[in-house]
This record gives sequence, C-alpha cells and structure tokens, in this order.
Amino acid sequence: MKIYTKTGDNGSSSLYTGSRKSKSNIIFKFLGDFDELNSNLAMVKAFHKELLEKETVQVYNAPGAGAMFYKDHVGVDSGKYYEWFALSQYIYEIQVNIMDISAFIATPAYSSDTKVPLGLTMDDHLEKWNEKVGFDEVNYQELEKYIDRLNDILPKLTNFVVPSGNKLLAQIHICRSICRRCERTFVDLYETEYREYIGVFDIIDRNVKNVRIYLNRLSDYLFMLSRFVGMTLNIEEDLYKRVKKTF
Repeated sequence: MKIYTKTGDNGSSSLYTGSRKSKSNIIFKFLGDFDELNSNLAMVKAFHKELLEKETVQVYNAPGAGAMFYKDHVGVDSGKYYEWFALSQYIYEIQVNIMDISAFIATPAYSSDTKVPLGLTMDDHLEKWNEKVGFDEVNYQELEKYIDRLNDILPKLTNFVVPSGNKLLAQIHICRSICRRCERTFVDLYETEYREYIGVFDIIDRNVKNVRIYLNRLSDYLFMLSRFVGMTLNIEEDLYKRVKKTF
C-alpha cells in the first residue's frame, strides 16, 4: 500500500464513511490535535524508559495483589509504588483509547442523508456502528480508578502547581495542556459540524457523552500523574504564589 494517494492534494480529506471535507474542517482539527497528543504521550514513555534504565531495583508482584494495582503500599525493596514501573503501560492504554476515539470521530453514524443498507433498520445500522467504533464508559471508569488510587497516595494539594521538574514531569504537563485543547475542540465539534447527531438517537448521545467524560478525566489523570512522578522521584512541587516583581 502506498503512503501517498494524492487524493488530498486539493486540500480535502475523507472520513471512513467516504465523505470528503476540507482539511480545515473542525473534524480534522480535532483529529490533528488528538494525533499531537498521542505523539507527545510517546515522549512520556521515552523519558520514563530513560529513568527506568537508571534504576537498579526490580518490580515484584505483592502476594494477594489485585489485577490493576500490584502494590498498595511502598515496597521495602524499592521504596516506590508499582504505578511507577507500570507508567508506560498505562500511557500505552491511553494511546490506544485515543486512536479508538479518532476512529469514532472519523466514522459519523448518522446524518440527514444517511442511507441504511437494504434489509436493515436504522437501529440495526446504529448497533453495527456501535460495535465497530463505539466508545464504552468502562474506559473513563478505568481512568477514575487510576485517579482515585493516585489521590490516595499523594499529599493533599492546597495551591496551584507551577509546571516544572525534570523532562518527564514537564512532558506530562505538555500532554495535559494538549488534552485540554482536545476537550475544547471536541465540544466545539459537536456544537457545530456534528450538531445534527445530538438528541436524535440515544446510542449516539451515549457514545458522545462517554468520549466527553473520558477527555475530561484524562487531563485530570495526567495532572495527578505529574504529581505522582514528582513524589516518586523526590522532586519538590513548585507551588504557585504571588511574588514581588523583580523587573
């Protein structure tokens, strides 16, 4: 398969449905923002790997550990939580979810001129669409478990945090900021280009809601992750406070 097709040379691109739109369309803006987030998450994994290679400790599975978290306390052999060692795996799972959401956005289920295949009802058509690209609520529920877990580990926060620290910490904050932009673009997308899809079929509304919640939780998770990484590496948080200007 050729990498280039020349079909986009005129400034347009196609959705999975075959519909072609200008590359300036908000659909492709969102997909581009999401691609940017995914690429920056890859940098998180790269920086994490660099730090892991400097560590001399090995992770182990604590007796009686659950499926998601293998350490619920600081291990005497490492002084670190299991989440530190599993960080790249968590990020990989997020990257897969990002690509799932991208497929969901690029495959609109319904429009005013949708032609349902012969022999299928609209409900049948939407069920098949949901099986193919639907985004389940379990995805954001898993993020909520991660957030709650980190919240139990971390000290209470009473001030805003100034993004700082090492390369890994800074990169996580970059991803958090991009994620916020993705969330804003997603809301804009469904208030403009995809507005006709909302409030017509419950199955579409449910999927849109799941994605919207996931994006909101993801930025929260990345914030908590930045704090956790700082704590694990003994990097003091740079808390915001007004200071007298020096210039």
